[in-house]
Amino acid sequence: MVAVIALMATSCMTLLAAALATVEEDGVIVFVDRTRYTVDVRVDEQHYEVETVRERELDRRRNLKRAADNMIYVSPGYHQVHVRDHGRTVFNESVRVRSDETKIIYL
Repeated sequence: MVAVIALMATSCMTLLAAALATVEEDGVIVFVDRTRYTVDVRVDEQHYEVETVRERELDRRRNLKRAADNMIYVSPGYHQVHVRDHGRTVFNESVRVRSDETKIIYL
């Protein structure tokens, strides 16, 4: 009886460890330009309206915490990213985002 319980506990722990190992963290997409302005973004048919991060701020601090409101969180993998500014397409490419990566797109 004790051996059966120990075997079941070991099996459950193994399954739990395997499930935790496959959990992926989202990546982040940030848009950078010389000035701050609002752009319309479509990532895999999901629509967003975000502000660009000023290039000067990025270079000075390399700290994106101030840009948290302007980040788009996506699952790891390839995504079709389409950025428009006042109806004009400024970026339209397939982008690969890795787990826990901050992908910086310069406009």
